[in-house]
Amino acid sequence: MSSSPIRYDESFHDFFRLVESLLVKELEFVVATVVSVKGSAVAKVGAKGVILPDGRVLGWLGGWCSENAVVLAALDTLRRGSPRLLKLVMSGSELRQVSEDIIEVGTPCGGEVLLYVEPVYPKPQVIIFGNNRVSKALAKLASVVGFKVAVVDSTASREEYPEADVVVNSLSEASKLRYDRHTYAVVATMGRTELDVEIINFLVDKSLERIFLIASVNRAEEVLRILLRGGRKLDELKKVVAPSGIDIGAITPEELALSIIAGIVAYRRGGSGEFLTKVKGDPLRKLARSEGQVEQEARVPVTST
Repeated sequence: MSSSPIRYDESFHDFFRLVESLLVKELEFVVATVVSVKGSAVAKVGAKGVILPDGRVLGWLGGWCSENAVVLAALDTLRRGSPRLLKLVMSGSELRQVSEDIIEVGTPCGGEVLLYVEPVYPKPQVIIFGNNRVSKALAKLASVVGFKVAVVDSTASREEYPEADVVVNSLSEASKLRYDRHTYAVVATMGRTELDVEIINFLVDKSLERIFLIASVNRAEEVLRILLRGGRKLDELKKVVAPSGIDIGAITPEELALSIIAGIVAYRRGGSGEFLTKVKGDPLRKLARSEGQVEQEARVPVTST
């Protein structure tokens, strides 16, 4: 006989199996966990629930009145992309957002419930169109950074792309891949304009976040002109980014791939692409000013010879 009663809720097993199934299906959702309860409230500390993008609640978070408020906050959290603490106040006559992190539920219970609300997203994905040194370097770097990697080209093979999760050889096969706001396509045919047009025509109707076209300004303009004259609307082509990547002075195929992946990460994370000494500040320059010394040269060369 145990020395103290076990308060563990065995329904958590079902909860974790549910989360695992949603991850396998590559869906986005929100997990809400009750952190504390004050006063009169049905929710219990440790209770967990999953909120889907359509507003459905799977699990128990304290009943109908609480769940309406949780859904409101969860869908907002899913859009924002970062976790938050949310306080539900069991008072008022209707559901009301008191502040960013406090919701009046609209019930006379008088209690308070604090929840930790966390968005969960499928693994971000890069789909690479092309088969060359740049595409191979893109696959390696994208995998290292943490992206799911798919490669699409009629000549590509699994042996050439050991880091890729999926390799397919036609656009018809590519239509079965995942397309969502966590998916980024890179068109890396490296000069095959007609094929670029075909691929972008295929992609612009998909629900992916951005299409990165590797091309010079002149060739990108040519590709976009052909698409416009072929019937595509300007708004449809706004998800096409060209020229692609961050300006790092890339020369080799591997450096170009690094520039592209850096651009995708900057776009996804909201980065500026600037040197951190410019964004965060340069400690040596700060010290030079405070010590009354004159700075002799720039800390980070913008160009090299």
